[in-house]
Amino acid sequence: MALNPALQKLISNATNKYSRSSGNRIKPKEGVNRYRILAPTPAQAAWVKADLQFWADCAVHWIKADENGKPLAVVGCESIVNQAPCAVCTAIDEAVKSAIDEESKKLYESWKAKTTVLVNALDRSKGSTNADDVQILELTPTTWGKVMSVIQQYGEEGEDILDLSVGMDLTITRTGKGLNTEYSVNVAPGKSAVVKPEQIKATQDLYAHIQKEFFRGEETKALSAIAQISGVSLPRLTSASGARTPTRALTSSSAAVADSEVEETDDEALAALEEAVVEEEVVVEEKPVVVAKTVVKQVTKPAPAPVEDEMDDILADLDTI
Repeated sequence: MALNPALQKLISNATNKYSRSSGNRIKPKEGVNRYRILAPTPAQAAWVKADLQFWADCAVHWIKADENGKPLAVVGCESIVNQAPCAVCTAIDEAVKSAIDEESKKLYESWKAKTTVLVNALDRSKGSTNADDVQILELTPTTWGKVMSVIQQYGEEGEDILDLSVGMDLTITRTGKGLNTEYSVNVAPGKSAVVKPEQIKATQDLYAHIQKEFFRGEETKALSAIAQISGVSLPRLTSASGARTPTRALTSSSAAVADSEVEETDDEALAALEEAVVEEEVVVEEKPVVVAKTVVKQVTKPAPAPVEDEMDDILADLDTI
């Protein structure tokens, strides 16, 4: 059976993307591992997106006081996972800029998101004790790119290795350790067992899994740890114009409400300040008017005095006649 054209196009795009990329999840062990990748359709699993994407990108920040220490906070990356501004990413960027030596810079850069790809799979490796159970397989982006490449190559030849009945298992061979670890991907030899309908129904919502595992409200904890370790002040930043604005480190979707409230508060304070200034100006303008009226009264009161003196002189002249 040929690969679905829409799915083939999606896989083609993903091949390019992942080839360039540097709870209950499993990872390939050293040696040869055999997996059956499960690709349910929207009709088979409600969580599958309309674009047929059956895998999910997972990116996590591990905030540590030192590279080999215990994590102080573990939080998902909003930017990569949810395509939203990430407060933690911005805070890390500010920390890296402020680093005073290479050791500090290296530590701060280790906080950047570590990206993996999650997909539902059956572990059919030799010695597997639960080959029939659906599990979440976690792979490096480059390894997933190789998986996509194999699927694409067979798809171009008219074969869908993801098909439940006539599809094929894949082998992922892991060699080396640490930074020298390498993964190779091939179609598994021999005949592959069919995927049962109940296994497809048992596939997990990968997006929900990521949200549950890595978006547990530790963003504030992570930001606080970054600020304390790096000495970077995160609450507000000064813009190029000199005006103080909400920091970019508080622009994630989780902080959107807080930012809105801060901006409204600032607007109200400015409005109140403007009203106070207007009132003060009015009072200042009224004072001269009052003073002017007083001066007029003081000047006009003694004005009749010269007239009374004239009348007295006239009456005195009449008395002498």
